[in-house]
Amino acid sequence: MFRFRWLKLTFGSALILALAFVASDQISAIKIRRLESKIVDLEHELAELKLYANRIQSSHRVAQVNVLEQTVDGQDIPVTVMRWQQIGPDGALGPPELIEVLCKQVYIEALVLKFEYDLIGGASENRETNLALFRRAFGDYQSPRSGVPLDRSAPSYMHATPTELALHKTIWDRFLSFAEDEALAKEYGVRVAQFEAPSVLVAPGQVWEVSIDAAGGLNLKMLGLGDQPNPALENQLSMLTR
Repeated sequence: MFRFRWLKLTFGSALILALAFVASDQISAIKIRRLESKIVDLEHELAELKLYANRIQSSHRVAQVNVLEQTVDGQDIPVTVMRWQQIGPDGALGPPELIEVLCKQVYIEALVLKFEYDLIGGASENRETNLALFRRAFGDYQSPRSGVPLDRSAPSYMHATPTELALHKTIWDRFLSFAEDEALAKEYGVRVAQFEAPSVLVAPGQVWEVSIDAAGGLNLKMLGLGDQPNPALENQLSMLTR
């Protein structure tokens, strides 16, 4: 009898240990599945954060400037002739504009709208990057008011949809109001509305790129030296753009 009870007790203990082991194994499997699910969620979150950071740090080209000629007039004032071309969303150069400014140092002025970071990082439609509407170019030997107006219609809106055109027109029409009306700026997600006029010293043959940071402002960067200008070709271009 005693031996039977001992065997029964031993078997019962072994059964309890086996059940405990199975339960422990099942609990571990559940924990593992939970951890694997958590890892997947964290990897997804990390990927989203990387996309957010990339969008915030991105920059895109909006115009190109070719310095064609630099002379001195009878009053010893430098006169610089440049070819200005805006760059569309597809990366293509827009219609050329010949501009003549009194300078060795040129200023490119634009209206700049800066949107909230979350809108840019989240790729919000039509607000995934800051916007610039070019206004004029002028030199260090003249007043801004006497500068050369730049075409505001090309090429940024050339391929825009009617909805995009309406939105852009509304935004630019209200540009000055954004700086004064905090509620209006918040409604459109505008963080900053201001004029910017970056400037650089220029010399004949140089090719400059104008870019805008997705979450910042305008930049001027020299790409290098382009082909030497062809006077006959530039004269034809001048006739076409008058």
